[in-house]
Amino acid sequence: MTDFLIYDLKVSVLIAVCYMFYRLLLERDTLHRLSRVVLLTSIALSLVLPLCIITLHQTVMVEALPTNSSDLSQLGTSTGHEVAAGQASPIWGTLVGAILLAGIAIRLLFLAHSYWKLRQLLSVGEHQQLADGTQLRIVDAPVAPFSWWNTIVVSRQDYLSSASALLLIHERSHLRLHHSRDVVFVELITALQWFNPVVWLLSRDLRTIHEYEADEAVLSQGTDMVQYVSLLAQKATGIQACVLANGINTSNLKKRIIMMTKRKSKKWAWMKALYILPVTALSLTITARTVTDYRAATTPSNVPVEALDQNEDPVFDVCEEVPQFPGGVGKMMEFMMKNVKYPKVAEEYGVTGRILVQFIVEKDGNLTNIKTIKAEDDRGNEITVIGTKPDMTDEQKKNVDGQNRGLQALKDEGVRVVKLMPKWEPGKQRGQNVRVRFTIPVIFRLQ
Repeated sequence: MTDFLIYDLKVSVLIAVCYMFYRLLLERDTLHRLSRVVLLTSIALSLVLPLCIITLHQTVMVEALPTNSSDLSQLGTSTGHEVAAGQASPIWGTLVGAILLAGIAIRLLFLAHSYWKLRQLLSVGEHQQLADGTQLRIVDAPVAPFSWWNTIVVSRQDYLSSASALLLIHERSHLRLHHSRDVVFVELITALQWFNPVVWLLSRDLRTIHEYEADEAVLSQGTDMVQYVSLLAQKATGIQACVLANGINTSNLKKRIIMMTKRKSKKWAWMKALYILPVTALSLTITARTVTDYRAATTPSNVPVEALDQNEDPVFDVCEEVPQFPGGVGKMMEFMMKNVKYPKVAEEYGVTGRILVQFIVEKDGNLTNIKTIKAEDDRGNEITVIGTKPDMTDEQKKNVDGQNRGLQALKDEGVRVVKLMPKWEPGKQRGQNVRVRFTIPVIFRLQ
């Protein structure tokens, strides 16, 4: 759930950034097809870019086992990240996730209901097929003209009026340009991003662009602009179709009139759409990560070369290819977060810290000799057992005893979780599987 929340948040940020540039650079241009493509591309990129993580590999040559704990944690995770364990299921994460999923479900139910109402409307009235294959539905209800996929719906009054030809040209343009596909796509995005006001603004602007394109098609037939605008004002007062249909409405009529009278944008104006390229590059740069591969510059001094030939199964502290958890560091962190439980006694006495758990990854990937080698605080200072003093009160002695028990509980929990781990991918030296001593830190913090 946390991963989905983070992904959805990243998508919302990218959509907001792309939409901001659209409003600044392209909104007032008459390049309607370009504006439409840019908005749809922005949404598609916003959905994909958070999933595209560029991984850069950095090889570090080492000659001996690092002695400080920070280096141990880097070797333990290959990327320098530590595995943190706290309260496995924070209440805020569960609550936010539940609200997000509820909003998505409600929006999808609303869209499903709208589609059902639309199908009902398309099933009634007189049916005709025009010469170009377009389906025409003539209904008795006073609905404003609208289109859906390959069907145009008009009221009988509009069909019999002298303006029916203009209305059909307008709605045919929506069908020819496949505007219904755009609407369905964007409405599904509004379900995923219902909490993001930018998505609703983007959806509104995309529909306005659809109308710009349809208006342009009508006027290209030599239609008188004043007559056409008067017709739009009249027909926009009818009952509006559902959110999934392209229909005439008054909300964007003023913008459409301004756009009809506007001078055509210059040809070079399309270059402003290239803002998508730096936005994409910046997103990939921010999400890029560096993976450090540790390799031994020489055979460690504590592992003689002859040992490899004598099948003595030495334990390597550093090897050419370090062992790793199945699926990598991300999967190991996910495993730890799911399985580590904060001991109650440690939580009760406020005991926190970083437990360094050491083990040997055998040739077959099994973990053996699992033990804790150190406990540290946030500053890297070693945490040790606290002794009692004769002048302590009973309450102080009880508190000291509780802290000591809490520290031991953290150590036991670190060992317990490592024992639950599946087989690792074994380390390799000279292309052969070898036994490798490995250390990982498990962080316990009270949230």
